[in-house]
Amino acid sequence: MDIYWVWLSRIKFVGPVLQKQLLSHFPTPKAVYGAKEDELSEVHGMTKKAIQSIASSRCLKEAESIMKATQKSGVSLFVFDNELYPEFAKGCKESPILLYFRGELKPFQTSVGVVGARRCSSYGRKIAEWIGEELAELNIPVISGFAKGIDSYAQAACVRKGGYTIAFLGCGPDICYPPEQRLLYHKILENGGTFLSKYPPGTPPKPKHFLERNALISAWSTELVIVEAGEQSGALWTANFASQNNKPVYAVPNQIDTPEGAGTNLLLSRGIPPYLGIRSLQTAKNAMKNMPSATPCPDNNILQMLSRAPATILQLANGLNINETVLMDQLLDLELEKKIIIRGNIVYKL
Repeated sequence: MDIYWVWLSRIKFVGPVLQKQLLSHFPTPKAVYGAKEDELSEVHGMTKKAIQSIASSRCLKEAESIMKATQKSGVSLFVFDNELYPEFAKGCKESPILLYFRGELKPFQTSVGVVGARRCSSYGRKIAEWIGEELAELNIPVISGFAKGIDSYAQAACVRKGGYTIAFLGCGPDICYPPEQRLLYHKILENGGTFLSKYPPGTPPKPKHFLERNALISAWSTELVIVEAGEQSGALWTANFASQNNKPVYAVPNQIDTPEGAGTNLLLSRGIPPYLGIRSLQTAKNAMKNMPSATPCPDNNILQMLSRAPATILQLANGLNINETVLMDQLLDLELEKKIIIRGNIVYKL
């Protein structure tokens, strides 16, 4: 029953990691509700404080109140064992056993998180909109945080192109925050998008909620693009969460004399690969996937890939499914023939 999912998600000192440990030990949240203390102690990672908290929380009054609020506000529950809960998100420790949502949940295997500065430049807006449109055309969901600036520009562009977007909120999914974006809020819902939150309806936005929201953006993205970010931007926290969960992170190169570009350029200096276009990356992943890794590929395959956009050496190797050492020999030959130019780890077609 859904009410027991709500109950388990609200217990103090029992976070997402321990919630999932409990559900791997007991068949249902209802079984956790009825478990004895000695049975709870058998769960891996269980602490005395958590056991005491569960034992003292065997009351469904709060859960019943939340259930009534969901019905009244048009919010639905999305539980961990739902078949639409992405497997790659389940493996992230930040992913809770219960989310609240408004909108339409759709199945997908690939998604791209797009985040960045609230006070973004015109360049940042242009790139964010470009990414949102491109992802919509490729039927890849845009995952973001509905914040002003980069987040909302990418999501709005995705919706305009008929794409699917998921917005994670730092408040209840029934609350439009920031309130100035009410028009976009309704457009996302009208076009089949989704608002997801770990907070029940009526929960107001709070600073600490946004860090948890950023973790969920990274958990639900198979790869993450940072468009613009200051040195203290929350987008860098999202990138950090993604890296911890072994998700590919890309940063859009920016001007060195603007504060909006300081964070993304810092990521690039630390070895995060530059964002060079989702379409070219997607094409690269599908290109020559059956080719043996140690076999050189024809030069025209390399040039064809580079004709769409520049690429890093790693992206070329992954996209063409060949060994990096073998690839480098071919790239050096192509550079001597003045067909490409290599700058650092980025390859350009001449």
